[in-house]
Amino acid sequence: MFLLLLIGCSKQGGTEPSADVKSADALALTYIQASVEFDDDLLKTILFSDQPRYANLKAGKHSNPGNFEKLGEKYSIYRYSEKPNEQGQIYYKVSYFLDNHQKYFSDLLRMSKEDEQWKIREIDEEEMSRNANPDEVITVHKSDDEG
Repeated sequence: MFLLLLIGCSKQGGTEPSADVKSADALALTYIQASVEFDDDLLKTILFSDQPRYANLKAGKHSNPGNFEKLGEKYSIYRYSEKPNEQGQIYYKVSYFLDNHQKYFSDLLRMSKEDEQWKIREIDEEEMSRNANPDEVITVHKSDDEG
């Protein structure tokens, strides 16, 4: 259900995204799911293993199962290009509502492929500002109530 909604909302921008870009958009949504459910096993499948956070993920840890369904439409995904750059990377900003904190959290992501599969690297504002053009932002999905 969420994937269909995600694809349905992804037509903003110049052209319809390729199937490859749609799969990266879907991975951004999977990242949100893993983040709101604190699902370490799911995070391990989508993050690059050389990141500091990866080493702290615990097998079997899934603190808030079902939180993704409760989230509903309270998330936003912004892609910073219509297609991967020359290095095969796509930049994203995702935000999602965490009920236990009663506020939105945002993460900056750089996606690239490893063994023909999109993987995520969490990045900081400095890397994002060096590599992503805010004038090229494409709204994949926008929360109705994000403040």
